[in-house]
Amino acid sequence: MRTHALTLAAVILCSTTAMLAADDEAKPLPDNSNGLIKEFPGKLKFTCSSYWPTWGPEKAFDGNPVKSWFTARKDAAAFGTKPWVAVEFPQDVTVRRVTILANREPPWQIGYTILVGRLELLDAKGEVLFHRDDEVGGERMDMEVRPRKPIAGVRTVRFTSHKDEGDQNPYEDVAIGEMMVE
Repeated sequence: MRTHALTLAAVILCSTTAMLAADDEAKPLPDNSNGLIKEFPGKLKFTCSSYWPTWGPEKAFDGNPVKSWFTARKDAAAFGTKPWVAVEFPQDVTVRRVTILANREPPWQIGYTILVGRLELLDAKGEVLFHRDDEVGGERMDMEVRPRKPIAGVRTVRFTSHKDEGDQNPYEDVAIGEMMVE
């Protein structure tokens, strides 16, 4: 188990290649431009189920994948909760792609990974316009979602952990390195 975790950590540190989208052909993806996050500086609302002091939800949207959002102690699927992080836009936007990068913050790369989660695109009333359950971490490291067609009328992008390593570390928390939206 320890050898697998060390191998996983080495892959996470070395991996910067975007992964394939579930709806696309097997071809490399260009880096996510994060255009929608960059378009509204100072106007986005970042929320989450909980956070560790100084590692709030804004860390998942700061453009720096080695600075992560960490949940508070015991806010992990491994303990029966459903930790989540979200960004709310000041107006409706059209989402073409969301990339979620697994935790890469040193020295906490091992034992803090979200393994399976749900990405949701919500409208202004909180109704789900699109969702995808998928793996994050493990062999794939990241979650890459490109719907078959762009989703219009999106106000909030939310990611929720369904399976994680919260019980694999002394702080009993989990983390996301970055969430990019274009």
